[in-house]
Amino acid sequence: MELSKINFDKKGLNSIVGGLEADILECMWNGKEKKTCRHVYDFVKKKNKVAYTTISVTLDRMYSRGLVERDIEKGKGGLKYRYGAKITRDELANRISKKFLDFLKGTFGEPSIAYLRKNL
Repeated sequence: MELSKINFDKKGLNSIVGGLEADILECMWNGKEKKTCRHVYDFVKKKNKVAYTTISVTLDRMYSRGLVERDIEKGKGGLKYRYGAKITRDELANRISKKFLDFLKGTFGEPSIAYLRKNL
């Protein structure tokens, strides 16, 4: 998963991914089992008015970007995917923290890191 942008005007997951993707990741992190598109849709529609096909397309895009992983399962109606988060919430927090600290150190040097040490 490549983290290229952080939007400091937004809070939570919305600062690094879109709102729908943030809701989908929350669903993925809710429990250990992989989720079907229907399960994700049922979770997300409680918060947002969204079409099932929008969830399906977004999951596919998130898979292409490395945000989620998927397995193919044969079922009564044919093939279906089961999705899971490719990264845990803690791993994501660590990657964002590292990227931010690397940016600060590379841009402003050691004084920025010293300031963080003093104030954290």
